[in-house]
Amino acid sequence: MKTTIKISFLLTLFTVLFFACQKEVSFEQSSTTASKGSLQTDGSGGCAGAVVFGTFIKDTALNSSHYANVTVTVDTAGTYTVATDTVQGYYFRATGIFSATGTQVVKLIGNGKPLSAGTHIFNVKYNGSVCEFSVTVTGAAPRPSAYTVNCTTAVPAGTYKQGQALTSGNTVALTVNVTAIGSWNISTAPAVNGVTFAGSGNFTSTGSQTITLTGSGTPTGSGAFNFPVLVGTTTCNFSITFTASTTGPATYTVNCTTAVPAGTYQQGLAMTSANTVVLTVNVTVIGTWSISTSPAVNGVIFSGSGTFTVTGSQTITLTATGTPAGSGAFNFPVLVGTTTCNFSITFVALAAADYFPRTTNSNWSYQFDGNANDSLLVKVIPQTLNALGNTFNIFMFTVNASLGFDTSGYYRKSASNYYEWIDMGGYMGLNEVIWMENLFLKDNQVANATWNTVNINGTFTPTGGSPTPVTLRWKYTILQQNVSVVVNSVTYTNTIVVKQDLEQLVSGSWVLAGYYKNYFSRDKGLVKQDVFNSSDVLQFAMDVRRLVIY
Repeated sequence: MKTTIKISFLLTLFTVLFFACQKEVSFEQSSTTASKGSLQTDGSGGCAGAVVFGTFIKDTALNSSHYANVTVTVDTAGTYTVATDTVQGYYFRATGIFSATGTQVVKLIGNGKPLSAGTHIFNVKYNGSVCEFSVTVTGAAPRPSAYTVNCTTAVPAGTYKQGQALTSGNTVALTVNVTAIGSWNISTAPAVNGVTFAGSGNFTSTGSQTITLTGSGTPTGSGAFNFPVLVGTTTCNFSITFTASTTGPATYTVNCTTAVPAGTYQQGLAMTSANTVVLTVNVTVIGTWSISTSPAVNGVIFSGSGTFTVTGSQTITLTATGTPAGSGAFNFPVLVGTTTCNFSITFVALAAADYFPRTTNSNWSYQFDGNANDSLLVKVIPQTLNALGNTFNIFMFTVNASLGFDTSGYYRKSASNYYEWIDMGGYMGLNEVIWMENLFLKDNQVANATWNTVNINGTFTPTGGSPTPVTLRWKYTILQQNVSVVVNSVTYTNTIVVKQDLEQLVSGSWVLAGYYKNYFSRDKGLVKQDVFNSSDVLQFAMDVRRLVIY
């Protein structure tokens, strides 16, 4: 009897251990080290100083004139992706490299086409931080207006200082004379001294009135600079004077008793930009400041730097780096001048290992055979599924975030065992629907440990052939335990390598049809998968290129 199940049909299987090869248009990866930092918020969830540019019209595609500026505090320089969710068919996104730390203004370019008019709320995400801004979409495209601008009456507002990023408070009011109502759109681009002023809107009446342009960017120099305003074929200029930056050291004291820590502090869990401590300081002389709790305490250092532009009581933020070695309360010293104070951080004990996280909103982006344009996104949603008296987390997938998501599987963990609730018939390419619970990973087994599924009986219909009875099973083998693997230039430690053999019962013997080699990393999930035929020839490789675990 010939083996009728070939490795070629493995390429049609679909579970957490193999997702369809498709293109994902919303995610990228760079070989450069990723930056760390956080979005600046206004205290109520909004993006501090966020400014939206362009006229947004229902059913009209966005272009480079449609963008939003948000402010980011960069703790570690490197590559960045700042992006919103997709709302009513459009979204905002920016990628690049932060070459320096401190406050940066990021320009998010609009993409897509608004599907409805109204005010839409966008959630912006960067390095685990979230804030929101709103965009108003009109129902129809207004006709262009006719108007002239008088730059001699320009009235600037806000503080303009070299090296200090502009906010929504940096504006210029201009007088215009409108001869025909309609839409208007002004930008002083390209940037002058690193700064651009822009604004848009609609004139609903003729005559003399005032418009406001909002500044964005970070001034690179000091002194007076002229900004051109082009309307039709006529240009006028207004001037902005930027003061020189303050580079001398500040004089200040720190109050550690008011320390407010944020983030999760757990033994063995590496610190991120979310691990911070806010301290109250009293500034008597403005200037630069820099604080570090070095040397490390319990493997962790808090540090931060910046510039005080005003005197008096204010707050600063120190960000943690390192990996906690132990649990319990530890004191961190803050030395300013000759004075030291201490704040305390309590680290919780090491948590149980989890090699397949299932927390809500955790997500993974994969690419196939090293092709960044052949990929997809998988995420965990809040809803769950009950089967056999057990609760399973639901995973969803998409090849294009703007098109929505579809179900990719159901998963749970019990002690050291990881299960999936799965239609095994559909997974194996059989004609029958066979729902069952499948144990796909044991994280407490030593190398060479094995286990099998139950025998799965059904029929398989090859292309152009007739239904053929088959008996199949999966055989799992731990190839390596607690090793490090490199995937897309990132090293993943504490990785379990599992071989997943598809076997068919032929004349009383189990025959190999093909197999997966799966790489599960602690607290990261599936980071790599290679698929082989029965002759050990690689068919394709799936590698994670970005993941976020909540």
